[in-house]
Amino acid sequence: MVLINKAINEVTVKLVYYGPGLCGKTTNLEKIYGNPKLENKGKMISMATETDRTLFFDFMPMELGTIGGQKVRVQLYTVPGQVFYDATRKLVLRGADGVVFVADSQDTMRDSNTDSLENLRTNLRLNRLDPDKVAIVFQYNKRDLPNVDSVDDMNAYLQPGSIPVIEAAAINGVGVTATLRAAIARILDNLKNQVDTSLAEEPELAHPDMTAKSGVTASSAGTPKLSMRGKPEPAPPPPIPMQAPTFVKPVAMPMPDEEPFGAVAVAEPCVEPAAAAREDLKALLASARQVTASLEAALERARAHQQELERRMKE
Repeated sequence: MVLINKAINEVTVKLVYYGPGLCGKTTNLEKIYGNPKLENKGKMISMATETDRTLFFDFMPMELGTIGGQKVRVQLYTVPGQVFYDATRKLVLRGADGVVFVADSQDTMRDSNTDSLENLRTNLRLNRLDPDKVAIVFQYNKRDLPNVDSVDDMNAYLQPGSIPVIEAAAINGVGVTATLRAAIARILDNLKNQVDTSLAEEPELAHPDMTAKSGVTASSAGTPKLSMRGKPEPAPPPPIPMQAPTFVKPVAMPMPDEEPFGAVAVAEPCVEPAAAAREDLKALLASARQVTASLEAALERARAHQQELERRMKE
């Protein structure tokens, strides 16, 4: 749900990264957060569970301009991909204006991708959001690995239709900001066209049972991430028998993204250190001269007053 703060003339939109466990959602946010060209960032908050994390931070990309005179602030979230945390995913997805569905391109992850995508659509409806109207972008991640499905094969089983698809290798920074640009552009298009993404006829989402497991299959759980806490980890789901993957020659990937918003970004003027120091000295000198002139004027007035008093004493 778009939040409008007229007091500070600002519009806040919410973008959620969704997908199966270990598909690269956290890596996307970490790469975005670590990009020095994206300024005006808030603090990254990590809400840790035993086996996964939900990350959050917001930033204000000045290159996006304004909507109706309102500045745009973007809130970015990831959700835990493991099946154990479906209730958390529902809560994080509440009020989302856009979703990046991060699919794992490895050929062994087809079931995980399709189950997670169906889980996304279900949770959007439970949050009274229309999956067909919410701004969604697909990212086919891990394209740098050898055992990946082709884009055509992934399109065949994920069926993105007219939804934008971006190839990525998030661990190397490839395709990360391109995905972010595409997602924000879709959100802004919905805002400008006043698209109503709500499902008014759906019942309001009740408080979830935080102990309940998801209805998706165990194949979408992924491998639990390591925990720094001393408690034992939950047992991972049993492995699925599979054939040894046929390795092919790795696909050549483009260079990592450098400009977050392409040619729209405006470079700040560069000032040489010596020139900046000279300008500071000039300002200090001008201020000192003003103080000296004020003191000299006060001294002249004091002398005149003294002379007047001495004259009167002689009368």
